[in-house]
Amino acid sequence: MIGIIGTGWGTRVQVPAFRAAGLTVTALAGSNSAKTARIAQELEVPFATANWREVLERDDVQLVSIVTPPYLHREMAEAALAAGKHVLCEKPTALNTAEAEAMMATAQAHPSQLALIDHELRFLPAVQAMRARVASGDIGEVRAAEVRFVSSSRADPQRQWDWWSDRAAGGGVLGAIGSHQIDLLRFILADEVKEAQGLVHTFIKQRPDAVGVLHAVTSDDYTTAILRLSRDTTATLTATVVARTNEPLIVTVYGSAGTLRFSDGRLFISTGDAFHDITPPHTVDLPASLIGEFPQGTVYLGHALRAALAGQYEAIAPAATFGDGLAIQRVLDAIRGEKA
Repeated sequence: MIGIIGTGWGTRVQVPAFRAAGLTVTALAGSNSAKTARIAQELEVPFATANWREVLERDDVQLVSIVTPPYLHREMAEAALAAGKHVLCEKPTALNTAEAEAMMATAQAHPSQLALIDHELRFLPAVQAMRARVASGDIGEVRAAEVRFVSSSRADPQRQWDWWSDRAAGGGVLGAIGSHQIDLLRFILADEVKEAQGLVHTFIKQRPDAVGVLHAVTSDDYTTAILRLSRDTTATLTATVVARTNEPLIVTVYGSAGTLRFSDGRLFISTGDAFHDITPPHTVDLPASLIGEFPQGTVYLGHALRAALAGQYEAIAPAATFGDGLAIQRVLDAIRGEKA
């Protein structure tokens, strides 16, 4: 039984995805009382509150999903673990490495509870097949990798200012998308990032609020980075949300004997110039309303959570833990040029 804190992604995607996986959403918390009550009624979630701590007090909540801006993650995750709940926390893990270290310490103090970061793409069959093919040597020795994400979601300068525009709240494309990109590299290559340097930039420097008053944008809307992993693989990362075009999330791994590419939720392989589709079939039923790799990955994650909550903890083994979240946070801070 799941309690969700947050009325954005948590209600748009997690509620239908988790239900499709056989989970029950029993409680919803949001900062706006009227909005939260309305959404809970529409989604037939039995309990709604503007006080997220009330979710932690409920006996019908086994796992708390924290789907809030990053500046709230540490307080909520630590409180949920202290209340005896399992935790699924949205990415990026925290505002900085120090906060992620504190969250990791709290998780270690509660070893019988799940403390996970929501990197749902790990559970897609295509991503797991890509990891397996790299491990089996299907493309030979891994030499380089590239991850790209190009979106127009915030290209309109009139899009309203919100927490996403505020670096102090944890906004920005590096945290939102770059964290997923780094996690995919670590998971697919089964390797760790040992060096990172990069650039974060803000192209749209002001946005209007609800009444048209302009506010400074302090978060990044473009980032690029070069990473070196422990086994000497070099990887490049690019992410932007202010392009005037949309391209899928792409992960390409270049090996001495071939190339693997995850793109638009599908897996391809090449041993020359042509790529061939080798996407494995889906293994669970996916609602027609959940389109795209992130919503579909959430359904797979939901199935793993349901099994884990029933005691089958091996089902959740691929998940990103707070330890993974800490490792990713260190890379994010390095790209920003911030010291831990």
